[in-house]
Formats: sequence, structure tokens, C-alpha cells
Amino acid sequence: MGRSANREVAGVDAPRPKVCRIASEDEASELAHRLLVPGRRWPVVVLTIPAGYDQPFGDPDEIKQAVGDLAEVVLMPTSDVSWAFSRVMPTMTQVYGGAGRVYPVDHAWVSDPGRSRLRFAYSPDDRKRITDQLISDALQAAMAAGLVEPRPRSESQQRSGRVQGVIGSRALVTLEDMSAATVWEELTLPGVTLDQVLVKGQSVAGSYDRDSRRLDVRAALRFTDLASALEGVNEAYETGDAVLAEVAAVTDDAVTVRLLPGLAVEVGREAVTTNPIDTLSGLFSVGEIVTGRLVALEPLRMRLDDVDDEERPKPAPSLLAGGPPWLRPPAPQPPAVAAPSPPAHSPPLAAPPSPGVRNVAPRQPTPLDLVRLLSPAQQPVMARPTEAMPVWEQARVAQLSNELAAERATRKALADELTGLRGRAAELEAECAQATRSIGQLQTRYRGADLARQRLIKQLKSAQSRVDQPATAGEPLFLDPEEQFRYEVTCEWAQRVPAAEKAAKPLATYVLNPDFLDSVEKLEGISRAKVVAVVVEVLTGQAQHLAGRDAHQLRTGEAGTSYVRRPDGATCWRVALQRESAAARRLHYWRTQGGYELSRVVLHDDYRP
Repeated sequence: MGRSANREVAGVDAPRPKVCRIASEDEASELAHRLLVPGRRWPVVVLTIPAGYDQPFGDPDEIKQAVGDLAEVVLMPTSDVSWAFSRVMPTMTQVYGGAGRVYPVDHAWVSDPGRSRLRFAYSPDDRKRITDQLISDALQAAMAAGLVEPRPRSESQQRSGRVQGVIGSRALVTLEDMSAATVWEELTLPGVTLDQVLVKGQSVAGSYDRDSRRLDVRAALRFTDLASALEGVNEAYETGDAVLAEVAAVTDDAVTVRLLPGLAVEVGREAVTTNPIDTLSGLFSVGEIVTGRLVALEPLRMRLDDVDDEERPKPAPSLLAGGPPWLRPPAPQPPAVAAPSPPAHSPPLAAPPSPGVRNVAPRQPTPLDLVRLLSPAQQPVMARPTEAMPVWEQARVAQLSNELAAERATRKALADELTGLRGRAAELEAECAQATRSIGQLQTRYRGADLARQRLIKQLKSAQSRVDQPATAGEPLFLDPEEQFRYEVTCEWAQRVPAAEKAAKPLATYVLNPDFLDSVEKLEGISRAKVVAVVVEVLTGQAQHLAGRDAHQLRTGEAGTSYVRRPDGATCWRVALQRESAAARRLHYWRTQGGYELSRVVLHDDYRP
């Protein structure tokens, strides 16, 4: 291991061709230091051997054969060796006890251990699962590091064939000479499952590696950059279409969805729900497929609040010629059925305990209790005192024999308890996965109900508008622009703040800067309704408590400089109308002794008061 640690420094451009075994504490510490030093050029897979075993639960040789020269594979025992490794590694990034972990080239995992997922194994029965997981993690890390180029290598061939089926993260392909090849999910597109790219019967072509029998189809993938993705959206859709999108990120005030891999659109709260108590992070889950309406193509804008349940979205584009739509509508979920209650006369049923988990904690066993648990074949052969021994030696032999028996019994009891805990851990993982699926289903049902509510509100408002104001629909109600704006602010406040809270959240006194209304009219990319809504949040004091508004005082320069202040003592403040964009809009206003003065609506990079 000492020599392998310096392979990159010495100019070697590939990891060791075989599994590297860590045998000493010094080697373990050296490995940890090497993982933490920036500049490492390939991922490192660390698989551990559980205590009391000679071999790991995963298969290090199969991992090495699968990743080849794209990653290093290291095998380490759980002992003082793994403790030496753990002492050097940051908290939550260690690995031991039969688990495995892939350490990517990017050092983001040091501060965010979730980027280096810990893969558990509890028995030899988990061999295939943990082996496949570590192979997948290693290949994804190699892709992210740029080690897998989408162009054929000198020893590769251009081959074509037909997909026979997709099983999990692998697709079986029969080549033109009837030989077999596989397409690996990790070597296609990050964040895209293989069944989003390939389908049974599809014709494919790519670079074929004879050693691994992998077929690399990335050179034929469509929409691999922003320009081609935008072109693909313009070819597939028209303004006003109902389209499918995948949730890529979500905050309380915005949800980011992908129309194609690498092409994301941020949808603000105002285009999702009108319910003021909703938070978008409670309505959406990352990875969920949703239906929205394409409002504009240049720039790309979407709404998620005006698609009827009966409206079928347009098919999503295929990522590979002849392939399936890369997004499919989610399958309808059956309504939840409550479990039937037992008859009133029935006695209560006792829930069966989970395997390996006791309902009542037993008393601490004594050494004699533990010895009795052993079968006769397991009973230790104790040294028998002889009459030739002095009395004190006989007593000492008897004492040591009892201690030995107790120690052996304790080890067996602990081993049984560990088996039970491993079984319970597997059950909890399954329960967690089921709970996650249930949350997604409930979110989908709630959004469907909320969209129906919003449609009914719109229909009601439309009907009222036709009855009450047939001649002025869509027209300003005041000739003076300032009076019109104040009217809109008052209406927004009246509709947004519940009657019971109006006394506690009154509209503060405010004036309009002479340039304010001009900035609202001239600045594109933000609706007037959004400006009015944020003004109400400012005047009622809510903006200070909303993380999405990022309310803060305006400075005269970079961080650390003084705040902008007028001779009359007023201070200039800034709140976000939009987020995470250089062109995101901001609202500037002054806090004065008498209330507020709305100054201007500006772009993110405009810091003038």
C-alpha cells in the first residue's frame, strides 16, 4: 500500500490493476490522508470485512473487474486497522463493519457525506446487492470526474444491435453477429434511469469494449447540452402545451423542473398555488414527474396550476433515436383504504414482535445463566481441579473455568443479538422506502385537490367578474396610476390576510418614489401581480420572516461596507422577487420614520437605491 499511495504522484495514469488489501494501521492512515488530499484523479472504492469474518460480504474482485481502470478498489478489515482509518477521516465519512463506500474525486463529500453514500451489508446474503451498489457508485463517480469519454478508444469497435430487455440498471443487447453486449446506466446520462433511454426492440449503435462487453451509446444521445436541449423543446412543444417535467429541486417558494436532462426551469410560488399556507417543499418531491403548461418558449416559462386532470400532456422527447419518451405520466394511485376495525366484542390482538426484537427488555444475564444457554456440545471443557493441587490452586482453576464459560456464552449472546439487530435494520430500510413512496403519493393527491380548488376559484371569480363588471374587465379602475397601484395593494392585502389577522397585520403607511411605477412597467420578466404581492409582504412585516425574500439592508459596496442611509435617517432595504439568477428581480424600498417609501424594482446586479 505504501507504494500505491504515490502512484499518482509518480505519474501513473491509472489505478492499480488489482484489489489493494490494507493490512496495517499505517497503511489505513496513509489511505485516509490520500483520500483527503486534493488532486486525486480517480474514485476509490473502500470495502470492509466485518469483524469475525475472513472475507467481505461484497465481492471486491467483481467490483474491480467491472470498474477496470476507472477506479481503485481497496479492501480493509474491521479492526484496529479500520479504527486508524476512522481517526483520520472526517465525521460521517468513515466506513467499517462490512459496509462499503466510494470516495469521489470531487471533495464535496468531505463536508457533505451524503455525496459519498454508505452502502450497508448485514450478511453474505447481501453480496449481490452491495456489490452492484458499489459498482454503480464508482462508475457514476468516474463519469463525474470526466474519466469516461463518450468517444471510442483505440481498442474499441463501432457495433450495432438490438435491445433485448432492460433489467434495472443494465440493458442486454444482441449485436449483429449474435454476440451479447450490455449497456450500463451509469455510462449514459447522470440522473437518468436506463428505462428512460432504452426500450426492448430498439436498435442501438455505439462503441463496443471487448474486455468488458459494454456498449457505449453516449455518442448517439440527443440533447447533451443546453443549446440542443432548447432546440429539442422548440421542436417538440408549442406555447400553451401541457408537458411533463421532472422535479429537480424544491424550496418553500420555488420548484425547479427539468423538461430535458440539463434543461431546468424555475417555477415560482405564484405559478403553482394561491393558498398562502402552502409551502412548495411540502407539495413536491425531487424526482417526481409533474404536468405543467408551457407559457413561453423564449424565455422558457411554465405554470403548474392550470392543467386539468382530463388533459393529456404531450409525449416527452426520446433521448436516443427510437427510444421511449424520457418522461412518462405517473401511474394513477389507488385511493387509500383504511384498515377495518375489529368488532367491539373481539379481544384486542397483540402485534407480533419483529424478528430479533424483544418486546420486554430481559434482565442482565449472569455468567451462570449464559452457560445454561449453551447446548451440551457447546459447553466448554473445563479444567478439573485435582487433589494433588493445593486448595488455592483448585479454587483458582474453578474460577477461571467459570469465567471462560461466561465469556464464551456472552460472545454467543452478543452474536445472536447482532443478528437480530441486522434483521431489524433491514426491516427499517424497507419501512423507510415504503414511507417515502407514501409521502410522494400523498403529495400528488394533495396537489390534485389543490389544483381543483384553484380551478373552482378561478371559475367563481370569472363568473363574478362577468356579472359585476362586464364593461371594465381587464381595464384599470383608476385614471391615476398611483391610485390604481394602491387599489391593487389594498385588494391583495384584503384577499391574502385572513379576517382574524387583519388587525395584527395592517398595511403600513407608504409613499411611492417618482421612479417606482416606471420601473414596474419597464422591467420585463416579472409580473405586476408578483410585485404587488411582495409589496404587501413588506408593508405587513412578513417579508422579514420569509427566507425566500432574503430581506436585508443595502450596502454602499461589498460586504463589510456601511449601509445606505439618507440624511433624514431613512435606510434602504432590498428583498427578492425572484431567486438564483443573475437577472433575478429585486425590490428596493426605504424605511422611514413615518413608514415606507417604495423606491424601485431592479435586476439582481443593480445596487442603486
